Amino acid sequence: MDDDGRVVEPVDDYLALCTDREHSPNTLRARAFDLKAWLDFLQLLGVDLLAASPEQVDQFAGWLRRPVQPGRLRLADTDEGPAREASTVNRALNSVCMFYEFLARRGVGMGAQLTHRRATSIGDHGGFLAGIAERQVTGRPTRLKQVKRRPGTLSDAEVQQVLDACDRLRDRLLMALMFETGCRIGQALGLRHEDINTDRRTLTLRPRDNNANRARGKSRDPKEIPVRQTLLDLYTDYLFAEYGELDCDYVFVNLWNGTVGAPMKYWAAMSLVKRLRRRAEVDFHPHLFRHTHATALLRAGVRLEVASELLTHGSVHTTADTYGHLDADDLAEELDRVGFRGAR
Repeated sequence: MDDDGRVVEPVDDYLALCTDREHSPNTLRARAFDLKAWLDFLQLLGVDLLAASPEQVDQFAGWLRRPVQPGRLRLADTDEGPAREASTVNRALNSVCMFYEFLARRGVGMGAQLTHRRATSIGDHGGFLAGIAERQVTGRPTRLKQVKRRPGTLSDAEVQQVLDACDRLRDRLLMALMFETGCRIGQALGLRHEDINTDRRTLTLRPRDNNANRARGKSRDPKEIPVRQTLLDLYTDYLFAEYGELDCDYVFVNLWNGTVGAPMKYWAAMSLVKRLRRRAEVDFHPHLFRHTHATALLRAGVRLEVASELLTHGSVHTTADTYGHLDADDLAEELDRVGFRGAR
């Protein structure tokens, strides 16, 4: 909405299209925040949304890193570093480019000027016949260079501190589930009792678009994940001690706050996480359990394609790009395994 409280129709139309394409609520929220920042920047420049130029997209990237009023200077000795990470800036630039590509199909805006065709290079993902014939890929000229680094993880002691800080079985089950399976918070909150098979010792992460709590995961295909008996025992204890006779399909429900028996929503899970941070004195967020699980899989020698299936990634390339970067401890351990350091 603009300063007068009117809906910005082109942006509203674009977000409606993203909704029709069944983008996740988190993706929609991110797109909305990115385009709001773009509108704020254009307002500072006094430029209309449909009159923006590629040069101003470049300026937008700089402004996201160091927000300064146009024509104003910042003292060099007071610069405390970039306001946003390069990855966050690139996400915002991607949102802007996709928005103008959407407008280009209507014959307005600068969408055609924001992409260029280039020859393929090493690192571009191709199909089975890639390299047989020359081809080109579409690229976007405005993009900051990102330093690839492995996501942060929790130590075993920190995970135990978080679990010990849970004074209810439901909360402990939720935290243990995300740590032991690496599932996303949306996948956990959307879990139904029918998805848990105690005989096979598995749980199935099913994509559902009609969850009452609007929980969603990125995966579009159901994946059956093996789990340990200790997790199933915790689930059983939770059903008998806290869940009781509630008539609900969802595993994680409100038991003490809100409508009792209603599926637990994202905000309730995040409120729980904030309380556990204080109790456990561990700075974590739900996705950190996923990073910890994925890193543990690869360090244990699990094949990349197997780890990709367990993490419900759409492609093994996603797993490799996100978790395939070795740190100094990994390198030292591999050298010790092959006996290289001891032989010198």
